[in-house]
Amino acid sequence: MEAFLAKWPMLEGSATSLDRHYRGVSPQLLARVRQNWSVLGIDLDLLWRRSIQGMPGAAPLVEELSVPDSRPIDLLLLFDQAAIWVDALRDVSSAMRARGQEGRLSAAQTMALGAVTTRLMSELAAVRMMSLAGLSLPAMQVVRSLSEDVDLALLLLVRRRHAQSFVDARSPEEAAAFWRRHVAGGRAFRLVAQALYRFGLDHGDDSDYARWRKEVLVFLGTAVHGSFASVAGSTDAPGRLDSASQECLYFATTRLQEFCAYALVLGADLRADLAAFEPASPLEAERRALLTRGGDIIVDQMRWMTEDRAAVPGHEPSREPRRDALH
Repeated sequence: MEAFLAKWPMLEGSATSLDRHYRGVSPQLLARVRQNWSVLGIDLDLLWRRSIQGMPGAAPLVEELSVPDSRPIDLLLLFDQAAIWVDALRDVSSAMRARGQEGRLSAAQTMALGAVTTRLMSELAAVRMMSLAGLSLPAMQVVRSLSEDVDLALLLLVRRRHAQSFVDARSPEEAAAFWRRHVAGGRAFRLVAQALYRFGLDHGDDSDYARWRKEVLVFLGTAVHGSFASVAGSTDAPGRLDSASQECLYFATTRLQEFCAYALVLGADLRADLAAFEPASPLEAERRALLTRGGDIIVDQMRWMTEDRAAVPGHEPSREPRRDALH
């Protein structure tokens, strides 16, 4: 981190560091982001520097992107906001485990949550870096794993027994068996959907959401199981945040926003443990504030992606994947 800040000294401690990073972002979105964090008294710049600026490939966007509107940079900003929330959960859950905090979550749940969010942060860094490089196919492969890890993290919050099984699976064979039994093929998602149904959210197999999710996963699957026509007929030249990379960022961001929203709905024990957590540093205090009071910011940004952008010409509010992105 220190080496990175030395490379970009104008960013450290600057109140406009985030603004400089996202050149070309929609002014309305940036103003909305700033206002929402300011109202809650949360230091966005501190969290951004520690979560995003230290990511591999997170140098400022000093080059102008050859795009007709702000959509790619808007997506990147929203993706990064969700990543800050995941990083906060990783940091605080790991601190709880390290200090032996006893709360309403079981020790296995806290331990597993820290492990899965650590892996999520690695996946987020990979998706971000590859999307900015125009490497959409490998980014799509990582997004598939990211989506499964989101389902797993939510499952850990609602099923203590599964969390214990996850922690107990230490060998590669045991880990593979756990994954086949509880995660693969949408198994984790179905259990989470059952829990969400009790709160009035219908994500069953026949719901519009489930159909959309299936279509997206099939779309992402073309990165691994692409046909001859999809590969030989591709005319979309790779570029920074090209159309396929934008689809990766869109789905990854949506999944992270859902992680935040559903964790707030399903995670009564998590909320109680976060409220009891005693920060040991200003950074921990800001991350705890984000987790206990700032979840609505991420939910508001989910609305921005799925509703507010519908009124902006040239933007696609639909959650359906663009099937021409790889053709």
